Amino acid sequence: MSRRYYVRNHIVPFEEDFTHEFKGHRNICVEDLPPWTQANHEKSDRASRRAVSRALNAFLNTGHGGKVYLGVVDSGEAKGLPLTRYQKDHLLLTLVDVMGRYNPPVKKHRYSVKFVPVCDSEEDAYIGKDFREDMNIDPKLQLQQHNLRNYEYCWCDKDAAMQFNAGIMAQDYIVEIKIKPWDPDNPFNKDDGCGSIVNIHPIHENEEGLCFFRRQASVIQYTMAELAQLTRQEVRESCHGMITKLKREIKTLQQQKMKD
Repeated sequence: MSRRYYVRNHIVPFEEDFTHEFKGHRNICVEDLPPWTQANHEKSDRASRRAVSRALNAFLNTGHGGKVYLGVVDSGEAKGLPLTRYQKDHLLLTLVDVMGRYNPPVKKHRYSVKFVPVCDSEEDAYIGKDFREDMNIDPKLQLQQHNLRNYEYCWCDKDAAMQFNAGIMAQDYIVEIKIKPWDPDNPFNKDDGCGSIVNIHPIHENEEGLCFFRRQASVIQYTMAELAQLTRQEVRESCHGMITKLKREIKTLQQQKMKD
């Protein structure tokens, strides 16, 4: 088929690494996390779930970008998340909201979202079995305000539960959230870069006021001292590249002048 898809319970063709992160849930921001998944709840000393926002923040701060896959568990199995049209709208709104709360805020051109359907088998995909699409969308209901920054059910989740009880199954999706690599030549990044000589990527604090970086397949929180050291190193590397380029250009001009 021409349309992309994932097969349920199959292993995705990549691993968690510097640019890939798997999440089996869709809790984007810290406020979305249920209390029972966090440390110190009923004597639990370790959080069982982390907000997706931390991985997104890490991909932004490395400058190299990356993808977070919602609906893929740690083992790499594509489980999928059942999502109605209204729930997909909720997720998109939550993402825009959390990116706007970063410091500095993240502009929309620096990330993208795709909802890739999950099918039950390769055979279903081969024979062209239709994916379950959203039916009977109510335009007025779609304009209803969503309950963001809250772990409790939104109206869209309650509507999905009612549809399920009525025998209407929502399509399963893998949600691919892509953080694009920093492009210093992109005119939309002109006012966001750091430094007057070299335009290196900005460092963002997430909605918790914390800074994370990607290291291999892990998300690491950095201290202010570590951030300062990292910034100095990136500036040195960027300036070194610029100086090397200028030296080559000067040498070329000198050679041309000698020939003339």
